[in-house]
Amino acid sequence: MSYLDEHLLAGERIVHRTRPHWIMFALPLAVGLAGAALALALHLFVGDYWYVGAAVAALGILLAIGPAIRYLGSEFAVSDKRVLARTGLVQRESTETLLSKIEAISVDQDLAGRMLGFGTIAITGTGGTREELKRIPRPLEFRRQVQSQIVAQEERSSRPRPVDGGAAQARVERECPFCAEPILARARVCKHCGRDVEPL
Repeated sequence: MSYLDEHLLAGERIVHRTRPHWIMFALPLAVGLAGAALALALHLFVGDYWYVGAAVAALGILLAIGPAIRYLGSEFAVSDKRVLARTGLVQRESTETLLSKIEAISVDQDLAGRMLGFGTIAITGTGGTREELKRIPRPLEFRRQVQSQIVAQEERSSRPRPVDGGAAQARVERECPFCAEPILARARVCKHCGRDVEPL
C-alpha cells in the first residue's frame, strides 16, 4: 500500500494517480548512452582505451541514482475530496489541497513538455496559496480529473438530501372511502371501520 493510500480520509477514493515523468532520467540516460557508444567506438576503431567510454557510461548510472530515488518517492493523486502529492523518499514532503478550496488550476508546458507529454500543474487555493506539481505526465488529463471531481463534489453538495422514502410514504394520509376517517395511504384495511381498501 502506498503512502497516499495509507493517509486517505474515511470514505475517500482515489480516482487518478501518477508518478513524475521519465524526463527526469534524460541526462543520466544521455550520458550513459554516450559512454556506451564511446566505449564501442574506441574498441572497434582504436582497439584500446575502451574503458574511458565505460567510465562515462558508469557516470551515467551514478547520475541516475538521485532521479531514481526522487521518482520512487514521488506520487501524485486526485481523489474525490483532495489533490494529494508526496515527494521525497528520505526527506518526505507531502501536500494536500481540498477540492473545495481550489480556485484555479492551470497547466504550464514548454515546447519540450508538449512534445514529450509533461508539464507543471499550478493549483491556486483560497487566500492566494499556490502549489506547483512539476514534471507531471499527461498534465491536461490530470487537470481534467481535478475539474471533474470539483464539479462532482459541487453537484453532491447542492443536491437536496433524500428523505426516507418509506417514512415519507408512511406519513401520507387519505380518507377511507367508506367512513371518511383518515387512514395511511398504504393501508389495506381501515382501522376505523375495518373495511378492506385499495392501497395507493
